[in-house]
Amino acid sequence: MTTERIADHVKFAYWVPNVSGGLVTSDIEQRTDWNYDYNAKLAQTAENSGFEYALSQVRYEASYGAEYQHESTSFSLALLLATQKLKVIAAVHPGLWQPAVLAKLGATADHLSNGRFAVNVVSGWFKDEFTHLGEPWLEHDERYRRSAEFLQVLRTIWTEDNVDFRGDFYRIHDFTLKPKPLNTAEQAQPRTVPGRQFHRRAPQRRLLRRLVLLQRQGFRRRDRTGRRGA
Repeated sequence: MTTERIADHVKFAYWVPNVSGGLVTSDIEQRTDWNYDYNAKLAQTAENSGFEYALSQVRYEASYGAEYQHESTSFSLALLLATQKLKVIAAVHPGLWQPAVLAKLGATADHLSNGRFAVNVVSGWFKDEFTHLGEPWLEHDERYRRSAEFLQVLRTIWTEDNVDFRGDFYRIHDFTLKPKPLNTAEQAQPRTVPGRQFHRRAPQRRLLRRLVLLQRQGFRRRDRTGRRGA
């Protein structure tokens, strides 16, 4: 595959610094800001520079260098309304959300943004954040099993009426969501990105191999010419 064809398949995203302390746990002073004005300008700059996605991280409890933070779904909606084309992905924890409630919020955000809302379902690793809120802390495999069930319910509610679901973690009875998310030429409903499974999917593996190949080709060109490959 040519470099040009690879470039056609590459999409760029950035991680929204909606928490204090920047994007790393460090004692070094960070240069990002967690407030809305900074992030709205950053989103507009990213959009104008060709970025297609932004991911709003999620943290609920003031902690470990992220003492201040904005909630991911509401902050994502604010960034969507501050931009024209950028798709914003909100990270959510199934253990702290009921899927039908998130489905309702997502459908509204999708309408307000003309189909640009997406969610990143993350199973969670920060035990204190769950236990301090009185929620049970599940073992690793159970957390991911709950996430898979959460995704199944979420997608079903977004696409079907009179939903009945009996799972190990969620119960839905004769539930219909209206309006449904927008159907656009690019997507049937808001994109959902499961945190653990995303990097294991075949298309992503193929893309990663192509990016590695492209990088190697660039270094080979630099070795031959003394300059870095474009």
